[in-house]
Amino acid sequence: MPKKSELIAICAILMSSVALSIDIMLPSLGDISRMLGVQGGNDRQLVIVALFVGLTCGQLVFGPVSDKTGRRPMIFLGIGVFVVGSMICALAASFEAMLSGRILQGFGAAGPRIVTVALLRDRFEGQAMAQVMSIIMGIFIFVPILAPSVGQALLFLMPWRGLFLVLAVISLAGGTWLALRQQETLTKPVALTPRTYARASLEVFRSSTPMAFTFAGACAYGALMGYINSSQQLFQDVYGLGDAYALWFGLSAAFISAATFINARLVASIRMEIICLAAMAIFVLWVLGFELYFRSTDHSPDLWLWMVFNCVALFLLGLTFGNFNAIALKPFRHIAGIAAALVASVNSALSISIAWLIGNAFDGNVTAITLGYLCCGAAAVVAILVFDQKRSVRSQRHPLA
Repeated sequence: MPKKSELIAICAILMSSVALSIDIMLPSLGDISRMLGVQGGNDRQLVIVALFVGLTCGQLVFGPVSDKTGRRPMIFLGIGVFVVGSMICALAASFEAMLSGRILQGFGAAGPRIVTVALLRDRFEGQAMAQVMSIIMGIFIFVPILAPSVGQALLFLMPWRGLFLVLAVISLAGGTWLALRQQETLTKPVALTPRTYARASLEVFRSSTPMAFTFAGACAYGALMGYINSSQQLFQDVYGLGDAYALWFGLSAAFISAATFINARLVASIRMEIICLAAMAIFVLWVLGFELYFRSTDHSPDLWLWMVFNCVALFLLGLTFGNFNAIALKPFRHIAGIAAALVASVNSALSISIAWLIGNAFDGNVTAITLGYLCCGAAAVVAILVFDQKRSVRSQRHPLA
């Protein structure tokens, strides 16, 4: 059984297959769209969206089944499917084939992505879970800092198809490390029947706290993904940064990563719910102020001003990611796999829908991104406040609860 630090490293590599599959591809979206005959400028974003379609569906399979078969088998199966999807993408001769491979990639990535969360839930709970998840999310989000630059560097050495082979190799390396070092963590398998699944699903969906924070987390992550979807067009087409796009994108991503590591320390002394509410409330005020300024100038902000605004906004979002997930899964240790799958699938479905709306509305300026930030932030704050109000009412009715 590995120590906590080694387990964090293993899980971070396994979970990073999703982040890598997004960010290492960003510099190549223009080349992919040209070579595969993509017509619409925003249609290239479907390469990202397709991955999340598969991820959302896969989470509903791998998480619940892992409650019966164990965590390791489902992680290994997911890695295998991910590798097959990567090969399809590498050999794609049409945009339709590319999207099919990306959906399969996402479906496979759901195995290591969601089952590692259940594995961690087997070993940790409460604030310890939040600390571990914050560190992993910090590493997980640190990937975007390096991935576009790595992807850009690899494009000088190989065609874009080679990037998919790199993804397959990294995924296999993570699976090998897990196989050698981490034993099975599921001690009480759950009999997976339609009745069991339905009962567990009802328990999750009827729990106000997990659903409120799942929705709030989806809004926060959807805002981030909307920006990521549009980032290649924003930095290269609007600001004309060319190959330097990866550096500027990585700089902004660094603020998310820094925030997750800071959050890992904050949760030791401050309730996770308070951190989430404070961060999202400040986020809304920050975005609203800049949105009003953007509109008063009647043109997109200069690059330096956009970076100042966006780095602060992403830092505030980064303070919440590990907390939202830990709060949502806190009551469900007995059904960790099913709960992790349902929470993650709801989160993915909502966040990718939000991201697609933001990305599809992109029209050559920052308005779609900032309005997306504002709407998502406000919705997250409302969700948290509604939950807090319900909890206060319950506490007054049942003071000993």
